[in-house]
Amino acid sequence: MKISGSFMVLAILLLVPGRAFSANGSAFFDNKSPLPVLSPRPPFPNPRYDIQPLTLSQVLMKTLGESPSIVISRRQVSVRFAQRITAIETFFPTIAVGGGTMTYSGEIQNTEGIFHNVTKQNSQLNHGLFFSVNPLSSSFQTLVANTNLDSARSFLSETENQKMAQAASLYFQTLGAYSKIAVYQEAVRISDLILEEERRLVELGGASVVGILRAAHEVARNTRFLVQEENRAYHLSFRLAQILGESPPILPTPREPFILPRLYLSEGENLPHLLALSDHKRPLLVGVHQQVTAKQQVFQNVLFGPAFPTITAGFLNGSLGPDFNSVVGMNQTITMAFWNIGPGGLLDPGGILLARNNIRLQEARLSRESFIVHRQVSESFESFHKTRQEEAVALEDVRLAKLTFDATRVRVQLGLFHALELIISLRDLIHAQLRYISVVEEFESSQFQLMAAIGVRPDLIAVNDFPGISGINGPIKPKSRTPPKKPSQ
Repeated sequence: MKISGSFMVLAILLLVPGRAFSANGSAFFDNKSPLPVLSPRPPFPNPRYDIQPLTLSQVLMKTLGESPSIVISRRQVSVRFAQRITAIETFFPTIAVGGGTMTYSGEIQNTEGIFHNVTKQNSQLNHGLFFSVNPLSSSFQTLVANTNLDSARSFLSETENQKMAQAASLYFQTLGAYSKIAVYQEAVRISDLILEEERRLVELGGASVVGILRAAHEVARNTRFLVQEENRAYHLSFRLAQILGESPPILPTPREPFILPRLYLSEGENLPHLLALSDHKRPLLVGVHQQVTAKQQVFQNVLFGPAFPTITAGFLNGSLGPDFNSVVGMNQTITMAFWNIGPGGLLDPGGILLARNNIRLQEARLSRESFIVHRQVSESFESFHKTRQEEAVALEDVRLAKLTFDATRVRVQLGLFHALELIISLRDLIHAQLRYISVVEEFESSQFQLMAAIGVRPDLIAVNDFPGISGINGPIKPKSRTPPKKPSQ
């Protein structure tokens, strides 16, 4: 059974404008009736919001461009890039300009052995070049900065993949909520018709007020579930707006009218191949592996960097004052090479031990993240296949529930069944429809969770169009779509 064609036989009550349980639909609730009068419900969505219909492709693109978490990750990459520039700058000389005043005070002894108190004051003005660097240490610092930059970029890709999967899941949940609202609207309309028919039978003496009460209860029950689902749709839309970086009163809503199954992954993939693919594609594992490399580079710097001397060279041109126009010029040339011994230099066992333990800690984190990624891939892979099987069963359940409801409605019209049987069969149909919607939500979301776990992204062009819909007015043919690419592509 192919998913792409299964929904074409879906005989489900949906997308028929439902009638709210208001004064227009309950005129028989007069003062002589023991039934309460329900207040009209406000429109959904409320006009106070700026409704923004979006396709799945638009949601994914806006998530990549405007999600606050992704923006923060991009800023972190910018910081790592600046740190890399700072590390490279340690190879360049600095221009030194200095000046000051020196005062000398003390006693001197002349050739005759007499001591005199002497006080002298000079001013000094210097300018020139000063160069001090440890080439080996600077090289390691640059390597670490480059590795950290690559790691930040990997974590940016990880954030983008996770947020895209989260946005897609919210999109499917919101679309599912709107689909359930359509089901409940139709349920309210049908139960309202049952209520009107029961009232007509009571007036003709063919039924009791108990039938009216049961039908009225069903109207109120379906209306309550409808209001609850509308409230859930609001919450999901607000969460979707947050991940898209939108502020109130913008309310993103699905442009598609009803949720139906679609394939974004190749069916021929097997779990061992996907697990191996995640080891190379998943940005999280790539980033953690780069962190291990960075810790190894730090260890090499601590171990071998101090063995290379710090070289200092400088040339200063200055003059002595206080009258700089009358004094003789002064040139200074400095050349030095020195080693640090102790903390931060040679013979630093504490620094070596710390660097080695940091490597072991990062390797343990890499092992843990590898286990987590493989678990995520396995769970999403099995969920993808099981929910696909569930979709076929749920679709058959909807078909049988629809046939049962239609048969019961005919028999009630012939007087062979009581209206209670029709209410029960309507509940079964609604339950089957809602279960089908929930299964499709899981089926769609599991594919994006699997792609995020592997470390690949969907074909944004292929998810831009609408699926086909089968409603009470007959099947609606889907638009032609470009087949989605395999995850390895």
